[in-house]
Amino acid sequence: MRIATFNIHHGTVGKDGEVDPEQLGQVCAGFDADVLALQEVDLGTIRTGGADLAAEVARACGMRHVFGPARRYPGGWYGNALLVRGEVHAWSVLDLPRVPRWKRWQEHRSALEVHAVVGGRAIRVVTTHLAVPQAVNGPQLDHLLGTVTARPGPLVVLGDFNRVPAGVEAAAAAAGLAFVRHGPTSPVEPRRRISIDHVLLSDGLVRVAAEVRATPMSDHAALLVDVEPVDDASGAGGEPAGRA
Repeated sequence: MRIATFNIHHGTVGKDGEVDPEQLGQVCAGFDADVLALQEVDLGTIRTGGADLAAEVARACGMRHVFGPARRYPGGWYGNALLVRGEVHAWSVLDLPRVPRWKRWQEHRSALEVHAVVGGRAIRVVTTHLAVPQAVNGPQLDHLLGTVTARPGPLVVLGDFNRVPAGVEAAAAAAGLAFVRHGPTSPVEPRRRISIDHVLLSDGLVRVAAEVRATPMSDHAALLVDVEPVDDASGAGGEPAGRA
C-alpha cells in the first residue's frame, strides 16, 4: 500500500505560479498512491476560479475523496482532503485547539479522519495541517494524537505538521505510533530545506520504503511511503519506521 501526503499550496505551479488543477491532478496521479492526503486545499474559492481541487485530483487519480474544511476563504472553503483507492465508510472533521485559548485571531486548524477499506483491509487515516508557531502546533499535535489513538485498529496520521522530526518523534512514540524518517520536504528549493511533512504508523503497519518527490507544483515536495500489514511483511522487506 502506498501512502502519500502533499501540501498543494492551493494548486499553484511552484510557490507563486498560476493555479492549475489539471496539472495538479496529473502530478498526483503520478504518485500511484492508494491513500493520498492533501493540505491547503481550496473548494470553490475565488483565487482558484471556483475549482474543487480535491475532486479534480480524485478524478485524475481514479480515487474516492473527502474534503474536510478548516475555515472559510473568499468564495468558498479551505482545508484538507483525503483520497483513497477503495471504499470510504465514514469521515469526520476534528477541530484543533487554539493556544492559548484567548487568542481568537489564530487561524482555525482542523484534522480530517476517514474510515476506509483499501485493498480489502480496514484502515483509519487522519490528515492535518498544524499551525506554524511551535507553541501552538505542539499542543495541537498532542491533542490530535491523544484523540485518534484512543480508538483501535490500523491507523495512519499524516500531513503538514509544521514541526521538524525532533518535535514529532517523541509525541508519536508517546501515542504508540511509529515515526517514518525521510528527507526534507519544504521548501522544494534545495536551500534551507527542512522536514515538516510527516507520516506516523500504528502497530500493524510496517514501512517498506519512503521517498520525497519534488514536483512542478506547490512549495512543498510530496512524501510517499510504502507500507505493508505486519502479517504480510516477510521481515526481509519491511523496516521499522524509525530507521533511515
